Amino acid sequence: MTLMLKVAGVGLVHMALFVSYPETGPYGNYYLTVSLLVWSVFIIFVNTSARLVRFISGAAGFIINLAAFGLMTAAIAATMPQRDGTSVLRKVQARRYPDGDTMRAGMLRFGVTLDARVKTELRGVDNKVNRALNKLKEEQ
Repeated sequence: MTLMLKVAGVGLVHMALFVSYPETGPYGNYYLTVSLLVWSVFIIFVNTSARLVRFISGAAGFIINLAAFGLMTAAIAATMPQRDGTSVLRKVQARRYPDGDTMRAGMLRFGVTLDARVKTELRGVDNKVNRALNKLKEEQ
């Protein structure tokens, strides 16, 4: 079960970076696929070694897993293609963080439209508030 969670964590790290910096150009999807496969296999091997180390010290196994995820995040940020040629790692070092529009564009890449969902939810809330106000008016 923990191995499945770690592989899911690999996917979440990739998704977070791709949503935050979506301007990957024409090879971004290929990079995402290959990177997911490579890092999933890497985490499977690290998980095996961490289990062996965990017999000696539980904290050491946790530190190994944490270091593997840190290495993975740094490597993805350093190698992820960007249209402007600047790596994500350099953008973070230069304090060029993503804004709301960039995050929305990144979520669209995965088929999630945040604005439409928010508007739909707000309409539902507005309808409920209007019904409650109408009931209050009728009672008075």
